[in-house]
Amino acid sequence: MDRNGLILGVSAVLFGITALMLIVGVVVNPFFLLAAIPFGASAYLLWYQASGKLADRIRSNPDSYARSPGGDAGPGSFDAGPFEGRFSDERTRRNRRRSRSTAGAEQSDFSPSKARQILDVDATADETDIKTAYRRKAKEHHPDTDSGDEEMFKKVSQAYETLSE
Repeated sequence: MDRNGLILGVSAVLFGITALMLIVGVVVNPFFLLAAIPFGASAYLLWYQASGKLADRIRSNPDSYARSPGGDAGPGSFDAGPFEGRFSDERTRRNRRRSRSTAGAEQSDFSPSKARQILDVDATADETDIKTAYRRKAKEHHPDTDSGDEEMFKKVSQAYETLSE
């Protein structure tokens, strides 16, 4: 069972307990009406998160859920937000670009025409053609193969990165 299904199941159980406590509160003792409030609130919050409505609300108004301007949140805080997590796609791309730019002088950016020449694709090639050509060249020049050439493999990888950006 996936995570949302499990959360929805727990929410359904809490809704059932809430309904039972409301009935008992009306029939037996009004104290159960007060005890039903935390169960009902918990069930609603779990359902709200598992149904995706919370994520939709955050996406519709991300500024209200942004990090605090002080940035003084310590480790373990809930200040990161859902779209600034450690492993978000955009953050990963930024880190890769930064590491490529500071990797040293041995990596020089290829022009798109030079990258196409290395991958043996024409100027009208789309993403799937570029990816196919990259995989073919990577298999051919991978250092772990018998006829592998590490320098050529690096050039092929860099040419693919140039064309995929």
